[in-house]
Parts: sequence; C-alpha cells; structure tokens
Amino acid sequence: MRRTTGTTPTLRRTAKPWLAAAVAATLTLPILAPCASAAGPADGRGGTNGTAACAYGYTSDATVWFGAGADSGVPNRETGGGCTVMDEIMAGAPFATHGAFVRTVSSVTRDLVRERILTGGERRDIVRAATDSEVGRPHPVTGDRSVDLSRIGLVGYTVRATMPTDAEGTLGALAECGFQNIEPSGAAGNFYGYTAAELAPLTDAAGIAVPSLGVSLSNLQNDVDLVVAEAHAIGARYVRVSGSGSWTLADYSRTAAILNEAGEALSAEGIRVAYHNHGYEFETEEDGVTGYDVLVRQTDPAFVTMELDVYWAASTDTSATDLFARYPGRFELLHLKDMAEDGSFADVGEGTIDFAEIFAGATLAGVRYGFTEHDQPSPDGVTSACTSIGNLAELRY
Repeated sequence: MRRTTGTTPTLRRTAKPWLAAAVAATLTLPILAPCASAAGPADGRGGTNGTAACAYGYTSDATVWFGAGADSGVPNRETGGGCTVMDEIMAGAPFATHGAFVRTVSSVTRDLVRERILTGGERRDIVRAATDSEVGRPHPVTGDRSVDLSRIGLVGYTVRATMPTDAEGTLGALAECGFQNIEPSGAAGNFYGYTAAELAPLTDAAGIAVPSLGVSLSNLQNDVDLVVAEAHAIGARYVRVSGSGSWTLADYSRTAAILNEAGEALSAEGIRVAYHNHGYEFETEEDGVTGYDVLVRQTDPAFVTMELDVYWAASTDTSATDLFARYPGRFELLHLKDMAEDGSFADVGEGTIDFAEIFAGATLAGVRYGFTEHDQPSPDGVTSACTSIGNLAELRY
C-alpha cells in the first residue's frame, strides 16, 4: 500500500445520496475512504521496511475519513516511512466484513496511541467514524429497488453531432424521453459553440439541470475564474477533467496536486472537482501502483472526487465494484457506459456490464449522479441516449 504527505485541513463535505429505491424510501448513499496497494506500511505493523513503501499513499493533506457521516476530523498524520494513518488502516482493504474493518481500525490506532502519533481522544473519534461507515458492509443486489431517474443524466458527448446546430431540439427530445440532467462536455467558454450562460436558457427551457460541466485541465490551471463563472451561470456543482495517456506516475502525482489546489479554491464557490478516467490510468503502473491509485490516494476527498467511467475501467478488466470496495466513498459521479461482447460501445443495458451490481454498490461508492454515455451512438445520439435511460427505468437492483 502507498501514500503521500502535506498538511491537515479538517474541512469535509457531507455528500447526500443519489440512487434510490423508488419502491421504498430513498436510500442514503454515504461516502467512504480510499485504499491500499501491494506494499504495506514501512514499519512493523504493515509490511516492508523499505524507504518508499508508501510513496504513492494517502495524502496527509486530509483527515482520517471513511465517508459521509464518517469523518473523524482527525488529521491524517504521517506515521513514518512515508506512510500516514490512512495507509496503516487501509493496507488490508478491501475488508470482508464491517466488523473486520472496525477491528483493524481499533488495532492500528491503539498502536499509534502507544507511539504518541494519536491521542486517546483522537483514537476514539477514528474508531467512531469507522463504526459509522459503510466499509465492509454487504451491498447485495436484491432486485426490489429501481433507479432514481432524477439523479441520472446524459454526457453531452453522446449528442455532440446535433448540439451545435440544434441544441434546443436536442435538449427537448432528451427531456421527452426522461432525462432530467445533462453534463455538457467541452472547455470553459465553449460547450458546442455556446458559453454556459448562453446554454443555460436552453437547458432551463427543456427542464434539464446541469449538475456537472466537462472542462479542461488547462482551465483548472489557468482559468479558474472563468470556470467559476461558467459553473455558476448554468448551476453546475461539479467540474470534471480528464488526463493523458502519456503520463507517468510522477505526472499523476503532479496532477493530483493541481486538482487539490483547484479543488480547494473552487470549494469556496460551492463547486467540486472531479476526475474522469479512460483506460490508461489503470495501465500506467509501477510496483503494483497504477496512475488511478495515485490520483485517488493523493487527492483530498474534501475537494476532489472521481467520476468513474465504468466502460473504460472494464476495458482494462477493472471492475467498478472492486474499485468501490478498494476506494469506498470516492465516486460521487459515474459515467454509465456499456460494453458489447466484442468490446465496442453499447447502449446502457444492451451490453455485458452488470449495472444492477453497480447500482447496488452505489452506497459504498458514495455516488450522487450517474450520466449515461455512448461514444459512437447509432443511429444517432438522441435515440441511443433514450434507449439507455429506458433500460435504466426498467432496471431493478
């Protein structure tokens, strides 16, 4: 397992749930904490005594946090050898049971009190947070819950062919088949030829909300004021970015620092930064640690969340639900994209990805919104999108 270092903000957001059981009461979907990798902590508790056992471990610019309603408020202090408290705790993740997780937390923090890294009061706060968390709890598919369509949207990339020339007609058609949200893709100041302020009256007229905007990493680095203005103009609470297939682990580490800095600045404006993956984040690997590991562990959950694209993860044989268990609570947004038998794109519900399992795990993941997507829609973007949301309306998980 691995992680990095920094300071200790105690700010934590309490995210509210999204995917609900329409048949019963709305489910509360908490958020939990990230996890470990191949190597253990650098002391006697967890594993190797190497000098860099936690080189890509959990950031100490955070608190010891296990999800919404499960934030200890205790700084994620360094414990030696480049490790932090979270590195020590999450070395055993994923946990088979909630009891096993709480016992691990209790044992690790007892040792850290003896070493005077934690106080007795801090240990009690961490154990209490662990007890309140979803880590290790079962999340089975019961088949009696339906998807809360008010938390489902469309990635605008699916309808990129018609948005520039007929945004009004496209949005109206999406609303007619049940979409209540959209995530426009582009860059700050240019979404299909529109600024967010120009696009907002059209989404409002269609009755479609814009909880998230797809912007560029360059925007976060160089145009934060513009990003804020665009998000406020259209009511977005998230801005998401993507990375590059040419990055090394060091590049992912630098990107995590950029996301933390931008995320902290944007949090004052009520906006959260999200990172959207492709497949290369899981393929860039060193000593069992992937680029995706680095991004999740080195970003502060107070300011940065992940927007997991389930198709691109599956394209590298990475299961979404495995990631939920490995990094519980870090996935407030999902891209819901299906995979055909031959590995190509498919409308949601028409391919091989088990969406019932994904929705059942949404509590553990901390999901708030899911956006359907098809990169190569046929016969057109609107038809493809409407097929996907129709299948989700029928899904029971």
